[in-house]
Amino acid sequence: MTKKAIAIVVALVVLVAAGGFGVYYYFTNTPKNKYLLSEKKSYEDVSNYLSERYKDEMALSNKMPNESYKSSITLGAELPETLTSGLGIPADLIKSSKIELSAAHDPKNSASQLAINPTIGDSKMDAFIWSADAKYQYLQGPILKNPLQFNNDQFIEGLEKLTGEKMSTEDGLTNDTLNLNSIMSTPISQDQLNDLVNRYMKFTIDQLNDDLFKKGSEEVDVFGKKQKLDTITLDMKNTDVKNLTIAVVEEASNDKDLQKLLKQSDATIDVKKELQTALKSLKETKAADFPTIKSTIYVDGKTILKRDIVIGIDEEKLHIVADTKVDKEVQLKVVGTDKEQTGTLTIEGSSTGSKDFKDDYTIKLSDQDTPMFEIQLTNDEKVDGKKRTNAMALNFTAPDEDPFKITYDQEMTTDVKNNSQDSKGTVAFDVQGENIKLFVDTKTKLKEPLKLDVPNAKNVNDMTEDEVIKLREEVTNVFASLFMGLGGL
Repeated sequence: MTKKAIAIVVALVVLVAAGGFGVYYYFTNTPKNKYLLSEKKSYEDVSNYLSERYKDEMALSNKMPNESYKSSITLGAELPETLTSGLGIPADLIKSSKIELSAAHDPKNSASQLAINPTIGDSKMDAFIWSADAKYQYLQGPILKNPLQFNNDQFIEGLEKLTGEKMSTEDGLTNDTLNLNSIMSTPISQDQLNDLVNRYMKFTIDQLNDDLFKKGSEEVDVFGKKQKLDTITLDMKNTDVKNLTIAVVEEASNDKDLQKLLKQSDATIDVKKELQTALKSLKETKAADFPTIKSTIYVDGKTILKRDIVIGIDEEKLHIVADTKVDKEVQLKVVGTDKEQTGTLTIEGSSTGSKDFKDDYTIKLSDQDTPMFEIQLTNDEKVDGKKRTNAMALNFTAPDEDPFKITYDQEMTTDVKNNSQDSKGTVAFDVQGENIKLFVDTKTKLKEPLKLDVPNAKNVNDMTEDEVIKLREEVTNVFASLFMGLGGL
């Protein structure tokens, strides 16, 4: 396992630890307990802010697990004639063309479907469809005279017969992981996720020794104001980080409930195998190849107002200082630098408002005090009952480069009672002084049953070699005719 890979695994584990958020309630005021209770409040503040601001959207999202649904994204574009003429494509043709990506899943009927529906110049083409029921998988499209059918337990064999190529199973590909019903299986519910997080918070906290934490006080600058605050520092050496990481991964590798949930979330991953492989690699890795972590929080009561984190790998160090305030509004300033302070990344801004919101954030990257680029994000958001509108802008500036601006306007309606959400969005930017627009419309409907009807499907698993050869020839001929038709030949 590479050092970067180790760092990613460690970061995930430390995030879990930092989010330990007091799975148990600590009655004593030890440095460890105060650190964890402060992190708990920090997590709750962010969670409460998002839950309040996006109340309807989160309520609908929480209804999705174990429910049938149908959703779609429709993409379109509008380009000026001055840009399309050089391509030999009329601007009206692009404007009247679109592509719809749709997905549907019904766990009760063991039915799933993914589809791509192109429309070119107001002419709707036959859709490309991949679907599955309890027994079969189906492929449909304009290059097929008849839908193709595959036995669920022989899908790979059918694909190999169809293509004439042997498929590699090294990445965990099986008939089950390629089953569309498995791929689109129900995600983890919020309650399941909360139980999982709480359990691993408790386990991770148990692994952190009390002597890793130290308490103090210090006068620091928070958003330009000097304050004397309590400090708690978590100081982990390479060996501490290695031991913690191994303990968490080892626990996960023996956790059948966790593996079941992760498998439910992504059926293409052999969770137990991946965890055991990672565990073996972590144990074989020298402690010196793990990072050191020193995290200091500055608290007022239990409210974290500032963080100072140093992560070291070999001779390299990443230093992050963050001022944060999250209650009914958000204020943020994060500065990250490397060991030599040759590169500095700054993120600063705020989200204000209680019904209509204004977001204003700036991201800056500099090299030894020389600006490299700046991105400014602004967003005006208004909420009127079930409707939410956003007017977002991204401004990119860099030395010796022309400024570049992208805008995104969206109107979203979330109807929790009727289990639906619709949105219309427009992305706009200029190219060579000409305005380009991209349209993104979405629709989601819950509790929508899906019953598949695929007539005249030909079962590939039952085909003879001669029938497969004939099918390949038919596909080649239909594809050529379709291509020539699209080219206007």
